[in-house]
Amino acid sequence: MSLAIDVHKVEAVLLPDGKWYAIADKSFKLDSYDFVEEGKTVVGGGQVQGVPSTGATWKDNMGKRFACPLTAILAIRYSS
Repeated sequence: MSLAIDVHKVEAVLLPDGKWYAIADKSFKLDSYDFVEEGKTVVGGGQVQGVPSTGATWKDNMGKRFACPLTAILAIRYSS
């Protein structure tokens, strides 16, 4: 059995600073965590030991964009 979480239903995430961050409708996504410069990958997830290979990104209700390693998310609030 898994804890199936529909990414389109994520409403907020709890980060290590103890704050909940609101997620704008259906903007929460998971993917490889890469840093790029001018379209070229500088550091890709899994290339450097200790750098997580999966990250999360989302927009808040003000249109600000956020990204973090998946391991930085302490909890997820989602609708059923």
